[in-house]
Amino acid sequence: MFGEINIHVRIFATNQHKQTNWRRSCGLWLILFFIFLLPGCTSLIQKGGEVLDGSAFEEKTIAVYRVSGAGEKTAIEVRELGLKNGEKILEISNGAWPGFTLRGSMPEADGSIRLTEARFLSSHTRGWNEFAMGIIGGAIFQNPGPAVGILRITEEVERVEISSGRIRLKSDYITGSAAITPLRNRRERITALVEWMNAPLSENRETPVFADIGEFERYWKRVLFPELVLLKYRPEEYSVHNAEWKREDGVNWNLGYTGTVFPEGLWEYRNSGAMLRDWEEALPWIFMEYSWNTIIDSFNNTILQKIK
Repeated sequence: MFGEINIHVRIFATNQHKQTNWRRSCGLWLILFFIFLLPGCTSLIQKGGEVLDGSAFEEKTIAVYRVSGAGEKTAIEVRELGLKNGEKILEISNGAWPGFTLRGSMPEADGSIRLTEARFLSSHTRGWNEFAMGIIGGAIFQNPGPAVGILRITEEVERVEISSGRIRLKSDYITGSAAITPLRNRRERITALVEWMNAPLSENRETPVFADIGEFERYWKRVLFPELVLLKYRPEEYSVHNAEWKREDGVNWNLGYTGTVFPEGLWEYRNSGAMLRDWEEALPWIFMEYSWNTIIDSFNNTILQKIK
């Protein structure tokens, strides 16, 4: 292709001598454009979790059901997928929770399906975390008409363990078994944090529910990291009077606040800076774990129209 561009430039230069320099500059910029575009495309593919390992070609969409009238970016969908090995599965997603899907078996005669896997892609400014996690649960997907599907969640969906995954952090790209241990360790930390976050704040106050990740971040950042927000946003429990400090990752952590607000099992997690690193590198993941029941409930009693 580059050779054809150079030929066209030479022909045009012969016919239009006065515009030679301008056209040569355009040809050079076009070549540089493609040189820099190709790595950018590769990066986008990696961020979508579809690297050049063949995973992008292992599945084929056979049928798609979507909530009528909803946009593609916000709609609940049920897809029938054909895998490379000939197996067929169902994939359930909600556009309001990007990067998150549930997978399960094809429906039995009564419409029942077994949910077996959750997949999640959590991106941040320096890379992404992608993983598949085993789950245990049940649902029903019935077809009362040839172009209609009804989805119901019939059992509590229990999370088990991360079975595979990939990590991108700056220029580092980790796959296979090397990625599983840090992903499992991170999830163990996130699970402990979310368990505390989801505990009722008092006898008369329920755990807050958030419409989007922006609300979630604004509420919890001031609680988890008051050292990083303006004075007027800090919780009333935060005090610098006779406070002891520990400096980690460029932040002076108020040990008195940690001991007052957090359970002992989270003290070292916060004071070491690891909680902040997880927050910066896995905020969508934390929000997903925090909102797990809300996400699962969003799929229940959903009527969908077949669009493919």
